[in-house]
Amino acid sequence: MLVGHLFHHFIFSKRAGSLIRRISWLSIVGIAISVTAFLIVLFVMNGMNAAIKKRIVGLEPHLYVTVPGVLNAEILETHPVYQRLHEDAGNRAYVYESQDVIIRSQDGQFRGGVARGVTKESLAHFIEQLQKMEKKNQDKDSPAYFWDPSDVPGEGEVVMGVDLAQSLGVFEGDYITVVSPAGLLLPPGETPKFERVRIKRIVTTSLADIDSQYLFYQRGAALNSLLNEGMRTLGIEVWLADESKIQDVKEDLMKFSDVSVETWMDRNSALLYALKLEKLTIGTFLGLAGMIAASSILTVLALLLSQKKRDIAILRTIGFSAKQTVQTFTQLGFLLAFMGVLTGVILGTGISLYIQANPLELADSQIYYDPSIPALVDSSLVIGVLVVSALIAWLGSYIPARTASEVEPSDALRMK
Repeated sequence: MLVGHLFHHFIFSKRAGSLIRRISWLSIVGIAISVTAFLIVLFVMNGMNAAIKKRIVGLEPHLYVTVPGVLNAEILETHPVYQRLHEDAGNRAYVYESQDVIIRSQDGQFRGGVARGVTKESLAHFIEQLQKMEKKNQDKDSPAYFWDPSDVPGEGEVVMGVDLAQSLGVFEGDYITVVSPAGLLLPPGETPKFERVRIKRIVTTSLADIDSQYLFYQRGAALNSLLNEGMRTLGIEVWLADESKIQDVKEDLMKFSDVSVETWMDRNSALLYALKLEKLTIGTFLGLAGMIAASSILTVLALLLSQKKRDIAILRTIGFSAKQTVQTFTQLGFLLAFMGVLTGVILGTGISLYIQANPLELADSQIYYDPSIPALVDSSLVIGVLVVSALIAWLGSYIPARTASEVEPSDALRMK
């Protein structure tokens, strides 16, 4: 009760003085804006990171399993690890082949790329996942982007990433020539192995590696001329029925001594680390900005203590100890700072929840991969902000409040 009474009369009443009142309101507003910006930015980054991870998981296999030394698809399908993966009926496991290639357009443009040969079932699953994401990003008034999952590339046909197609200047229906890099090592006069294929589809996945490097084809239906060039690797791509069991399945497969296993997190570790580092860096600088705004509390308390020495002396003469005086003025500073923190938390969380429910649409989807600005509210971050802010506010209030214990009642009361 006493702290609340002093909080009102010492800081916000007319008796407190216009300077203290104005600085106090500016401190509250500054802290509230800092906390609001901190939470909104981090929650928006959470949403963007979650959207990126969701797209990666939707389009990339959960696990990549390779058996070094095995270069034949039929032998790989008889390997015990392949049988183990099919023990769970919900798992999707397909043998794929991959090789680095040189791509030449009809206009003479050259680019390096990665040719990935998969089964018809794997391609259909990839198209189905891409179809779901495309429909989700379509505007309600625009026609749905239709691509039948059964309409996979057939004999002599490939699917190409949009960035790779743009760099080559090719379109759907154009023909390209795919050459093995091993041909660069041939003696002058010898013709390298190559194959001419037709681009059936150009896809946009919003994944940089796929869009800028990959072309997909049905294994056995295209690029058969390059099979014996020694550049091909074989593996098993796996989509699990339960994504949460990725680590358990990986540990189980690693029991096979001749098997190498990578998760989608392992293959995208650089991207995930960059996202985490970006979030940490921005959060750190926003937090420092908030601490700078909170430092104005020191100014308020310093002015308050310098102007209220007689009031402090009266409190001391009626029985307040030095410790109680310090605690009282620490609580005053804490309440002042926490008003701004609580306001910022309510505003930041409320705005973020609104953005989470209604992602902001800021651009045309034909220009950007994902024109929406999402948000993902993390309750643990809200609690963490409240706890850390409370500790900082208490410490920041305690430091100047200690000077209240140094006031000598007899000297202060003699002051005019």
